[in-house]
Amino acid sequence: MSLPCNRLVDRDHSALQGVRVLVVEDTWHVAKALKSALEKVGMVVSGPAATTAEARRIIAEHVPRVAVVDVNLKREMSYDLIEELHDKGISVVVISGYAVPPVSADKVAVILQKPFSGSELLAALQGVVAQANRDTETGRRPILTD
Repeated sequence: MSLPCNRLVDRDHSALQGVRVLVVEDTWHVAKALKSALEKVGMVVSGPAATTAEARRIIAEHVPRVAVVDVNLKREMSYDLIEELHDKGISVVVISGYAVPPVSADKVAVILQKPFSGSELLAALQGVVAQANRDTETGRRPILTD
């Protein structure tokens, strides 16, 4: 992932301000870059978590509205976590180095292949949050609160 630039802040990302996002990424520099980019646009970042156990502990404290989850964590795959997040009504953005990650398409909102840019990530998150808002308005998804 390329590092965020100031132009990301200049664009209108107001729909993301105050939205809680869980970051699950085991590569320290990628996790740090994700957290920085998301905080620059006003998102409330939980994590980053490097393992599924750590992610579950964070979710128990603060339920996120959306999660950015790497499929391949160093010693484990995050398939079960992705399914659990989906089942809780949390929109999942999967990030992966795999060209076609082996995840169920109906359990994820977006799949981003690494490397991706900060602007691609933010555009994906804006779309996911907008869809979640529409789903909430139509009664298709639960309203998540902290």
